[in-house]
Amino acid sequence: MKLMALLMLAQAVIAATSPQPKKVILDQDAYPEAARDAGVEGDIAFDLAIDAKGVITGCTVTKGADQPFNLAADACALARANWRFLPARDEAGKKVPGTVHYAIAFRISRRCPPSDGQTVCVFL
Repeated sequence: MKLMALLMLAQAVIAATSPQPKKVILDQDAYPEAARDAGVEGDIAFDLAIDAKGVITGCTVTKGADQPFNLAADACALARANWRFLPARDEAGKKVPGTVHYAIAFRISRRCPPSDGQTVCVFL
């Protein structure tokens, strides 16, 4: 019975709140040069690992890894360099690591996917 209680307690450490964005914007200078010069657009979706200090510690591409001109790597690098988060919090309010899902839509034209609150458009 004690083992079961310990397992349940270990599962309760899961974040009660996910990391919250402090700064999640990009301007046209963020458009990767090689893709811009080739006239390439693309969508990259990824999961960001955020530590207990709100720092991005990992980026896992979930869509668009096959995009040309390293758009996926550029998207992760842009997020790491430019975005800031408030860390996730557990049930007691303590800062804990967490993950968030975001996407970057690189666009030459002025059309962006419908807003879902997690897609950032970068126009040329």
